[in-house]
Amino acid sequence: MGRRPVRSMSWARLVRPAEKAELSAVCSLPGITPRQVRELLTRFGSAAEAWSAVTRGNSSGVADRERMSQWASWSADVEPRERIAGFQRRGVELLALGEPGYPRLLSELDYPPLLLYHRGTLVDDTLPCVALVGSRKATPYGLEASKHLAADLACAGVCVVSGAAYGVDSAAHLGALESRGRTMAVLGCGPDVAYPRSHARLLRDIVSEGAVLSEYPPGTPPLKHHFPARNRIIAGLAVGVVVVEAAEGSGALITADFALAADREVFAVPGEIFSPNSRGSNDLIRNGAAPATSAADILDALGLVSAGPERPAADVSLQPPLPLTGPGEEALLDAVTAGFSEAGDISQRAGMPLHRAIAGLSRLEVAGLVRRGPGGGYRATRQGSARK
Repeated sequence: MGRRPVRSMSWARLVRPAEKAELSAVCSLPGITPRQVRELLTRFGSAAEAWSAVTRGNSSGVADRERMSQWASWSADVEPRERIAGFQRRGVELLALGEPGYPRLLSELDYPPLLLYHRGTLVDDTLPCVALVGSRKATPYGLEASKHLAADLACAGVCVVSGAAYGVDSAAHLGALESRGRTMAVLGCGPDVAYPRSHARLLRDIVSEGAVLSEYPPGTPPLKHHFPARNRIIAGLAVGVVVVEAAEGSGALITADFALAADREVFAVPGEIFSPNSRGSNDLIRNGAAPATSAADILDALGLVSAGPERPAADVSLQPPLPLTGPGEEALLDAVTAGFSEAGDISQRAGMPLHRAIAGLSRLEVAGLVRRGPGGGYRATRQGSARK
């Protein structure tokens, strides 16, 4: 897919790691914009001098009088280094642009985050990262594809990067975790904020095997405009971005655009032609993105050699078929593989009462032969299809 060159960031030289506490305070001023942060750094030459000017109410030319007064009032109650120490007591570390350990690829962006707040351990530059992104309202196909690709990539020694959202993102993290691989989640809120709340356990697991990171300080809520900015970090960390499943206008396509702007490879998983959830990802392929039908497609295109233990091949013919012992399970699996997805339709096709069909489908799900999607419908897994 056609790519554009990365432009240099001359103003990034104004970031001094020794002044990251002051820089964090400047970036956290109420209502401040990224443009105003850059203007303060440019005008005063360093974060320490910019912070000093703010505390004196002397940031004219960057903000109006009312905003300057608000900043001066807020700064009166803030001691930058104690503020950072408080973050660390909560398990959040801070890394400044240019500081050892800051991801090299991320620093190449037009507008890299000046600061990274993180829990867990950021991967170093010796471990390549691949991002998997896609729909929050993923289909069962998208969830299975994301989890499978992430597991294989993790087994190959790749760190899987995503955004910890519902759908494709969480499936990617789970695939990496279940393969005992590395994964990093980039949030559009503070690194200590569980968003969505139901992913609190997932985020804890990610911290144990990688990192949860953000350019926003602890306690920052998930605001709508944070997420496109978050997507540029996902793209910037990775040598390649895989769009697993994306509708037209999906945020995953924004991540793909950032990847192209940063001279990174873009892949897309081919989707069902009748599924609205696949229109965006299929359009990417039509416009030149490399199709990703396996982890090998991605690894080969990126020139990566497997650095981890090989995962058993996904070919279900290598796995012994599980016995179907429950009453009517053969008929239920027949109905599902024939294309029936709703429990009521499956029970009619199999010729059994609905309550028996639901019980049988639950047994098939435990056996790994069918999977229940977010909408409540059932579909056969690869193993279930092979069994028939």
